[in-house]
Amino acid sequence: MAIKINLESVKIPVEIGDLKFEIDVMDEKYETFISNFNIFLEKIESFDGEKSEDIELLKTMVSEVYDELLGIGSYDQVYAKMPNIAFVTSVLVNIVTQLVEEMDNRIAAKLKSKITQKRSTKKK
Repeated sequence: MAIKINLESVKIPVEIGDLKFEIDVMDEKYETFISNFNIFLEKIESFDGEKSEDIELLKTMVSEVYDELLGIGSYDQVYAKMPNIAFVTSVLVNIVTQLVEEMDNRIAAKLKSKITQKRSTKKK
């Protein structure tokens, strides 16, 4: 008897309006992204939304985060559909929040599955 386990893709699909992207969640890439995203959040806390230089810096930083997460040019595609940096940033934060939740859920589901398997094995 063979044990068959289906492999899951390490890419998570993302749809923003009619735009489609994928997030690569290989361990190293995911961990690096989350670390960089936390640095990004720390930096934007000090921004003044009234200063044009802060808005331009924010656009640059958000563009870099989009490109790291969804691929080169993704920021330009999203901004073209929704030309407001506050909205584009909000979408980014929403994506990252959902990504972290999805990764947490996948880890929790795997652990629960392992525990259930151990319990059923011990009962035999």
